[in-house]
Order: sequence, then structure tokens, then C-alpha cells
Amino acid sequence: MKFTKWIITGLLMSSLCLTTTQVSNAETNNSIHNESIYDLYVDRYFNKLGTNDYEVNPKDPNAFAGGDFLGVLEKMTHIKDMGFTTISIGPVFSTESYDGKRILDFEELERHFGTTEEFNELLDESHKKDMKIMVEFPLNNFSDQHIWSTDNKKSDWVLSTENGQMQLDLTNNDVQQALIDTIVKFAETYKIDGVKLSELEGAPTAFINDLIAAVKEVRDPMYVIALEESEANFDLDYSEQQMIDFRDTFKNTDLPSESISSTNEDSLVMVDNLLTERITYHSAVENMFPPTRIKMAIGTILTLPGVPYMTYGTEIAMNGQKPQDSHQIMNFRVDEELIEYLKDMASIRTKSEAMRTGKMELLENKDGYAVYKRSSDEETFYVVVNNTSETKRIDLSSDEIGEDKELLGLFESDIVRATDDGSYRLVLDREIVEVYQVKDDTGLNSAYIAAMVIAYLLFMLFLIIVWRKGKQRRVDEEKSK
Repeated sequence: MKFTKWIITGLLMSSLCLTTTQVSNAETNNSIHNESIYDLYVDRYFNKLGTNDYEVNPKDPNAFAGGDFLGVLEKMTHIKDMGFTTISIGPVFSTESYDGKRILDFEELERHFGTTEEFNELLDESHKKDMKIMVEFPLNNFSDQHIWSTDNKKSDWVLSTENGQMQLDLTNNDVQQALIDTIVKFAETYKIDGVKLSELEGAPTAFINDLIAAVKEVRDPMYVIALEESEANFDLDYSEQQMIDFRDTFKNTDLPSESISSTNEDSLVMVDNLLTERITYHSAVENMFPPTRIKMAIGTILTLPGVPYMTYGTEIAMNGQKPQDSHQIMNFRVDEELIEYLKDMASIRTKSEAMRTGKMELLENKDGYAVYKRSSDEETFYVVVNNTSETKRIDLSSDEIGEDKELLGLFESDIVRATDDGSYRLVLDREIVEVYQVKDDTGLNSAYIAAMVIAYLLFMLFLIIVWRKGKQRRVDEEKSK
């Protein structure tokens, strides 16, 4: 009866949206802690225009494939539907490489990606959809044909030009100022909402802090992050080990799950990124079903403190161990059930201050089974992560939950009330993440009853329509004889 269950869950989710007190916070408060980030390369996402396809070859993993700015815009609704609020795109400057990192000239946009007008259209339309755009800026390892490399006056800027790359001396004051000026000018020219810095090796922390401060002066908000470990004043903290721990927790069942207790509100929380192996690769090595692994991992990440960060293609279980494999051209033949799940889970986070920035209390966490409380002054949720191979149960006391309360399961359509001994018994099947909202016990739950009635009425209507069509088909067959 999946049809009935989906109807009930949808109505209960709608009830949550109506009753949550902090609905507008994420939409009005420009804080990176209210964001969730979806990361992609423009070239690998969607090819909207053929007019900018200069010598593209989608069959060559090292060549340009044709993705462009308007392609990202075309598929922005897909990203928004999954609940993400910020799109991080790779470098957009004139470049030799599809990932944008072999930069030739900061003064020009890459012609494969589109024109200035098209980039501005992407930015303008994203803001109309309440989405933000973050652009990656590498600080080093540009093309050895970069205009700075061919300028004799800048010869002392360059440490080496090997393997087609120019490596800059990031301790050089002139280099530092040139990079600051470049990024600030770009941010002033285009209404971007954030910067993801990369290629930080060799960059003094003081220089990175000066750059962060300068670009934040352009407008508010202007988020600045990096997917490299640094002591600089980034808006969020990235930990390579934490990412690996999350990946290793969710690549299979019954695995150590200390990663679930390792985040705080300043964490970038992810299971992979564009420079690592995909979680799908690791789950496949474990002979596990990737969509379920992804559902468990991303579902958990969306309920933890910190800012969720997901790599494009995760929603289609994109595989890959090396960049040539993991930077595939995106296809949009998605698992609709997985998309709906991500959308519903992200909706809870977006509409709930408790889930975004509230307190977390860990009640149990061992080998894939975790129970934790997310709360604020206005609302309380209990999250149960059963990433194990068997059904699990936990009994919570009324001292924990409160008197005269009920727990509303938002995905499994479950309502839990106190037993005779005053405990609340939560039973969850294997490989499921469930979110329980604490509500006052009203006896018969009107929302649930309404959901049941509507679901069965719709189901009966469906049966009547099928029966009538079948009857009409038989009549038509009789007439044709």
C-alpha cells in the first residue's frame, strides 16, 4: 500500500510545515548555517546551448562535454526540489580544462560555459528562485599559458611551470594583492553569493584572511568556504577525516558510527566531494545497494548540526574512483522516490530552527544505530538512524519526552504514545532514518485520521475509475464483434 503511505506522509509533512513556528527563518536570515550546498562542474551538468560547443567530445573524459551556464539554470528546479539552497559551481574563467582549474585569463569567462549575459541571467534567475550561487576560485596551479606566466614583469611571481601548470609564489606580496584584486573585482562585477577557495597549499593564513575580509566587504551575504583544511577564518570548518568517517559509516550497515557525533554547527558535512571517490564506489565495493546507502547517508546529514554538502550526481548514484570516472556527465533519470525523500527531509531542516541550529543531545550511538535529540525553545525532534541489518528498538521515558506528549513519525507515518509504564517505544526497521516530532497528545490525531480518510477515498476512486474503464473496454469489444 505504498500509494496510501505516500498520501499519509505527504499530508503529515504538510501539517509539519503549518505547525512549525520558525518557518521563515531559513528564508529570511542570511546565515550560512541556514544553507545546504549542492556542488557541480558547469561543463558536466547540462548542455542547454549548442552554439558554445567548441570542439566538445562527450565521449572523452578529459575533454569539454558541453555543459553551460544556461544548462545549470535549466536544471535549477531539480536542485531546488531536493531542498538545496546554494549551488557551488567550479571556476568559470577562460580555461584549458573542463573543471575550470587550468585558468588562462581571469578577465574572460570560459566561452564553453557561455557569455557574460548568460552568466548574469543564471545569477539573476537563481536569486528570483531564492537560490544562491557560489563560485570556486583556485589560488594556484593555473595553466602555464596564463597571461601572468607570459608577462615578463611578473617573472618573480612564478615558482615553476611544469606539467602544463604554473605555480605561483603565494608568499609574494604582489601575487597576494593581484589575487585579492581579481576576486574582489569579479565579485563586484557579478552578483555572486559566495566563494569557494581551492589550491591553498603555500598560501599564508594571514593572506587568506585578508582575502576573505576583502571579498566579504563587497556585499552581504558573501560566504567563503574551502574544501581544504586551514586555520583561516572561513565561514565553515572542513575536515578530511570527518568526511572519510561519514563515508565509512554509511558504505555498509553495522559499521562504527562515531561520525554521527562529530559535527557541530560550523561543520561542512559530506560523504564525498569532487576530488574524492564517490560514496557509490565504496558501497559497490561492499556489494551494497547504492540508493539505500545514499538515502541513509544524506538523510542523516540533513538532521545533524552543520551545513549539508552534496556532490552532483549523488542523487543518481554516480560512481567513480578517479576524476575521469566520477566527473561524469549528469543524467536526470533519477529515482523519484529518493528525490521525494531528500525533498521531505530537507524541508524539515529548512522549516525547523531546531534542526538547523538547535541543540543536539546524543542518546545512543553504536555500530550504525543512533538516536539523538534536536531541540530549540519552540520545538523538539528525535532522530533515529537505523543503519544496521536488523530491526531496532529504544524505550524513552516520560522524563525524557515529557508528560502528555506523542511522537509523530514524519516518514513511517507512525504515532507513538506513552505505554502503561510511561515509556515511549520507538521501533524502526533496518536501513531507515526516521524523524519524530514531539507534540501534545490530543488523543485521536486529526491530521492522521484526515490523511487516512483522504488516502482511502483516493484509492477507492482509483479502483472505480479502473473498473469503469475496464467495463467500457469490454462493451467496446462486444460492439466490435
